[in-house]
Amino acid sequence: MNEVIESVSNREWAYAFWLCVIVIAVIFYKPVRGSLKNLAGTFFQPVIIAPLLLAGIYAAGEIYLLDSIGWWSLAHLKSTILWLVTFAFVAMFEMDSIRKRKIGMDKVARDIFAITSIFLFITELHSFSLIVELIALPVVTFFALMGEVAKRKPEHAPVVKFCGCIMAVIGLGYLGFSVVETIDKWTETATWETALDFLLPILLSVGFLPFLYAWRLYVIYSDAFATMGVAGIDKKLVPYARWLAITRIRGDVETLERWRKAIMVSRPKTKSELKHSLTALFALKEREDSPPAVPASQGWSPYIAMKFMSDLGYDTGHYHNSFDDEWHASSPMREFGGDPIWKNNIAYYAEGNEHATTTIKLKLNINDPDSPDEAEQMFIIACMHLLEQAVSLDAVERVKMNIVALGPFAADIPFGSVTMTRDDFIGGIEGGYSRTFCISRGSPDGAA
Repeated sequence: MNEVIESVSNREWAYAFWLCVIVIAVIFYKPVRGSLKNLAGTFFQPVIIAPLLLAGIYAAGEIYLLDSIGWWSLAHLKSTILWLVTFAFVAMFEMDSIRKRKIGMDKVARDIFAITSIFLFITELHSFSLIVELIALPVVTFFALMGEVAKRKPEHAPVVKFCGCIMAVIGLGYLGFSVVETIDKWTETATWETALDFLLPILLSVGFLPFLYAWRLYVIYSDAFATMGVAGIDKKLVPYARWLAITRIRGDVETLERWRKAIMVSRPKTKSELKHSLTALFALKEREDSPPAVPASQGWSPYIAMKFMSDLGYDTGHYHNSFDDEWHASSPMREFGGDPIWKNNIAYYAEGNEHATTTIKLKLNINDPDSPDEAEQMFIIACMHLLEQAVSLDAVERVKMNIVALGPFAADIPFGSVTMTRDDFIGGIEGGYSRTFCISRGSPDGAA
């Protein structure tokens, strides 16, 4: 036990002291006490506690292996508990948001070896006296919280900058003090134990990745199967869908998500239809890997059209079936200028059938009529870029003055047409409007 106590620094004692003060204050403040009780009751549920226990058991296995080779002792208990709370448990709760943001496990792995961890380790090697740490912690917390609150309003930008400078000075002070102390006490610092203090969280994190990968698969599969039964297929087909997913999709979570969406559209009623929907998706993925050529008279290859606006940051989702023989892909709305709440935005759309995209368009929404300039300028740039990518630079030269004027127009291109329209919002934002720049090709009445 003495090893554990000796491993706690003055800074960590300061953390513990102020944490106890906060807990005591919360306990004795009646209005918050009831809410805290409800929060604790919400947290201590089997659906939350069970995964954390599994993670704890897995981490215990890691610790056992490290202990068996002499790389772990009771002196590392504090750092191990901190790692478990700040990395292992946090990473588990982030798995759902990681799926939604399409961030892979490689992002988690890179974070383990981030250079920031080196600076944090050096900073934590030595701490000031206990009285200094007790005073410094609330000061640092005050400026950090003030900076975060100020970020919510653009007019408070000077406060954000000021707080950032203060935090940088404080951080450099901590780092500088630790570096000086490390050099002054080099013989005490340059030991195998110090090296283990640095390596242990990294080793535990790397060893924890297989558990995180398995947990991520479980979260994604559970979500997919739940939605399949609610808004997709008949519940009697869900066990067969699980079997198909596990045996054919396996760990390809992107394909699983696409299959889930496809099922919600097609709604297969039999096992045969369900299996066919997955086979069709695999065939579509093969076509995406080797896109077939599409004659200009019929439109564009969907998989090329999807990339027309990538250089400007308009990345679309997958080209997929939305209704009967209607297929489309679209980008998220990119925001430009405007009111902090009602932002102006632009999005890119590709529409057509399974084999060819026949319409590509950019849509500008002016949700803040008082500040349209930035969004409209970006819309002009985007329109010219799309026309150059989809048709030719010559086409841009012929209609660029129409695009710059932002007025309604129509012009012919080989095998199709290009148009610009404007629609005022009705019953919505007063003065708001949208502009649509549309290029169509492959229609029977297209110009030759």
